Amino acid sequence: MQDYDKQVQENIRMAQQFKEEGNQYYKNQDWKKALICYHKVFLYINGFISKEDEFKSYSKVQLTSQEQTNAIRELKCLTYGNMAQVYINQQKYIKGKEAAINSLEINRNIKVLYRLAICNIELNNLEEARVQLLEVQKSDNKIDISPQLKQIEIKESSKNKQLAQAMKKLFI
Repeated sequence: MQDYDKQVQENIRMAQQFKEEGNQYYKNQDWKKALICYHKVFLYINGFISKEDEFKSYSKVQLTSQEQTNAIRELKCLTYGNMAQVYINQQKYIKGKEAAINSLEINRNIKVLYRLAICNIELNNLEEARVQLLEVQKSDNKIDISPQLKQIEIKESSKNKQLAQAMKKLFI
């Protein structure tokens, strides 16, 4: 029992260390190494079972304490959010969207919701992006979303022009 608790604590410590290392690579704009570190976080913290886990009755190992569960959830949430930003920087918007969604499923975070909206703009999910941006602004009115809303308007206008031209060709 005590050995399991020590192992969980050590894994959390190692995961936090890799997250911090990833953050340093991020600051140095080394996206590839940042992602490698962020992925290592999950190697250390995935697989632990908490009291809230739906599969806890099948576990042969001790469940994590509430404190450990909270630390693991926070690490996952922050790491997914950081990964979303790296993917945005790499213009890998599908992966960025997936990482942002994973983070938001753990905990609602305005910064990550904003990142999700950015991915949706780039993926032309414009209405979804607009709703997310308005939610961001509602939660924190200091965040200026006007450039992103303008970007949505421009994309919608371009889409409408293309549609009008396509319709015109149909009836000529």
